[in-house]
Amino acid sequence: MSRNRRNKRNLKKITELITSKTFLRISTVLAIIIVVCVITIFYRNYEDKKLLASQRLELEQSIEDIFTATSKSIENSSTSALNTVIRVSAVGDILCGEEMLTDAYQKESKSYYFDNMFQNITNFITKSDIVLGTMETNFTENAYSGYGNRNSPKEFGEAVKNSGINLVSITTNHSLDYGIDGLRKTKEYLQELGFSTVGDRLEDNNTVNIQTIKDVKIAFLSYTYGVENQGKKSEKELQSLNIYSEKIAKEELEYAEENADFTFVIMHWGEPYATEPSKEQKNVADFLVENGADVILGNHPAAIQPMEVRQNADGENVFIAYSLGNYISSISNEVSKVELVLNIEIMKSAKDDKVILNKVDYTPIYVLDNGEKAKNRYELIDMKGIAKEYAGGNTKIIDRKTYNKLLDGLKLLEKVVKPEN
Repeated sequence: MSRNRRNKRNLKKITELITSKTFLRISTVLAIIIVVCVITIFYRNYEDKKLLASQRLELEQSIEDIFTATSKSIENSSTSALNTVIRVSAVGDILCGEEMLTDAYQKESKSYYFDNMFQNITNFITKSDIVLGTMETNFTENAYSGYGNRNSPKEFGEAVKNSGINLVSITTNHSLDYGIDGLRKTKEYLQELGFSTVGDRLEDNNTVNIQTIKDVKIAFLSYTYGVENQGKKSEKELQSLNIYSEKIAKEELEYAEENADFTFVIMHWGEPYATEPSKEQKNVADFLVENGADVILGNHPAAIQPMEVRQNADGENVFIAYSLGNYISSISNEVSKVELVLNIEIMKSAKDDKVILNKVDYTPIYVLDNGEKAKNRYELIDMKGIAKEYAGGNTKIIDRKTYNKLLDGLKLLEKVVKPEN
């Protein structure tokens, strides 16, 4: 009996010893794991902060200048103060997709509110003398639609106007979605809002819009490659819109040359989502440059395309932006979310009244989609400014995934927009 008790006590001691050793081992292993995890987290945070600091420095050093006139083209400092400088900003296609209609709808009032989509970037364009865009939607009594036959609530036009746009091309492949009547009603409504419009042929002598800004006459022309379902449109319908032809463009450029000091041509052309211009775009650009265009601004591809400065036959600089992408849309394609506000500075010399292209730069912007459940789903944001703020430590402003998309967008802009040295 006593032997059994002793055996049980010895077994208990052995079990306690094993349990104690196991506990110590497990505790030691857990402690090592915790220390390794803490060190790993600390190291990763350190590396992450170092990466963000490096990225912020790169963002601060990046420059959005595209072109600046050489000293040969401008007077010396004693007369430069007397020169007249005009700032023109331009954006691409202005779209109102189905998702934007859903997001903007106010159930209580049964109306629409779009202003919040633009509120973050208004200050980038309101200081310009004139701001251009392409209205790729209609404003008629028909059902609202963001795809197919495009038609938007009048509140959308108001929001675009409130954002700072004041001259719009109404020449797109969707301009005749509702026929001549739809084109006319769209034009009339936009003009009621205070927009200046260009691109229709509803009235005679209406295809060249000449604006006088600071005593400088600037001509605006606009063309589209064609319209949706063009084969089903009547000749009368097709004649109501400025569909591109060399004959028409040459005549209107000659008129602009005789009646204005500087000429902008807005072109609706190119392949959807392409980041490079087509051969046709280049051929049309060649013709426009040869016949007097000073600036060519393209749209329609829903993607940014290269920009270049070339010389015309008189040795004067001509600026070409093959595509400005979109201004606002709900297209999910990432390349279509990367946008910009293009700033063009033209100058009238106090010495000889000559008007030249003086400077071109841009502000990168991005169409942020906050998701279907967000109070405000779509908003235009300052791509570089928001990225810098995140890299500077404000990680609540956006998430890391969005931040990386902004960096990718900025890299895309720099690669596509800037001419090769």
